[in-house]
Amino acid sequence: MKHRFTGWFLVPSLLVLLITCIISIAFPRELIHMEINRWHTPFLDQLFKLWTLLGDGWVVLILVLIPLTIKIRYSLVLFSGYIISGLSAQLIKRLFFGGAARPAKYFELYGIDYDLYLVPGVDLHTWYSFPSGHTATAFGVFCGLSLILRSGWGQLMAFIMAAGVAYSRMYLSQHFLMDVTAGAIVGLVGGYIGWWWINRYEKDWLNLSLPKLLIR
Repeated sequence: MKHRFTGWFLVPSLLVLLITCIISIAFPRELIHMEINRWHTPFLDQLFKLWTLLGDGWVVLILVLIPLTIKIRYSLVLFSGYIISGLSAQLIKRLFFGGAARPAKYFELYGIDYDLYLVPGVDLHTWYSFPSGHTATAFGVFCGLSLILRSGWGQLMAFIMAAGVAYSRMYLSQHFLMDVTAGAIVGLVGGYIGWWWINRYEKDWLNLSLPKLLIR
């Protein structure tokens, strides 16, 4: 699978990351989060509770297995991006940022006078906020998908799906903007490394679907 890294996913990703990096540096995390937290509706509550699942390990694993019906190589590209991005994010947060508080805990610790809106039914975490693991795995997998897809609109849709996961983490008050920005960077790097790694191997069976391989 030889396919160039087109800009339909990369360019909007880098543009958004540049903007979020500038905002994260220019303003305190709590002020950014309060502004994001102001915008909520019952419909968005349900939408982002579902959207965030695209960064959840088990859901991502199911998505990764679907391309086995087309090409084994495709699934391995997505799985590699998932593993590299997910493990990298977990190692970073557990080795270096175990004391990073999630938004609700952060507001409590620093006595910030703001009535934070919390989406009903969401189990809030308290620590290991930086970077966002859901965002990292989402960008890792959808970056890999963008490298597989030949349609520019398909690649753009992959970006929208990954960005939606990132926003859902802030909407649900599980992460700050700086957390999802770092997670997206980890995911982009991990997704590309996974794609590059799998494409080093020129094996005929990688270009078969799993059903065709089993009946050979």
